[in-house]
Amino acid sequence: MLVDLMLFVLVLVVSAVVFIPLHAITVRANRGRNLLSAVNVAIIASAIIGGAAVWLVCGGLFSAPGAKAVACVGGGIAFLGFGGTYNLIGPASVDRSISVHLVGLVNQQAERRMASTDLFRYYPLADVLEKRFAECAEVGVFERQGADIVLTPRGRLIARVYAGIGKLLGLHPWYLDRYLAR
Repeated sequence: MLVDLMLFVLVLVVSAVVFIPLHAITVRANRGRNLLSAVNVAIIASAIIGGAAVWLVCGGLFSAPGAKAVACVGGGIAFLGFGGTYNLIGPASVDRSISVHLVGLVNQQAERRMASTDLFRYYPLADVLEKRFAECAEVGVFERQGADIVLTPRGRLIARVYAGIGKLLGLHPWYLDRYLAR
C-alpha cells in the first residue's frame, strides 16, 4: 500500500517535471497569445504523460491492477487540479490582473514610486479594454456590429454563469452601479 501511494506521488512528480519545460515551450511558441489555453494544453499533456509513464515503467511495482489504475489515472487527475490552480494564480494573474500590472509598473520606477497622474497616463484603461475585447472576440464571446459590441450566444451563456456565481456568493459588481444609474 505504501508503494502504491509512492507511485501515485510519482505520477504527480513526473507530470510536474514534464510540465515545467512544456509550459515554457507552449507559451513561448504562441508568443503569449492564447496564454491560458496554451498552459491548459501543457497541463493536460503533462498529466497524460505522467500517468502513462508510471503505468508503463513502474506498472509491475503496484500491489494490484486496480491500485495501478487508481494511482495512474487519479494521479493524472490530481495533477490537472494542481495545474489548473497554478494557471489561475500564475499566468492568468500575470496576463489579466490589473492589480498585478499596476504593481509591476510602479515596481519598475525609481524608488518604487510613481505619481498617480503618470500611472493613468502609462496605463490607460482603453488599452486594457481593447486587449480584452480582442481576446473575447477571438474566442467568440463578443462581436462588433457597427459601433456596437454584441454578446454572442456563447457570451450570453458565460454572462449567465458568472452572474449566477456572483448571486450565489452575494457579490455585486460595483461598476454596474455607475452604468445602471445613467
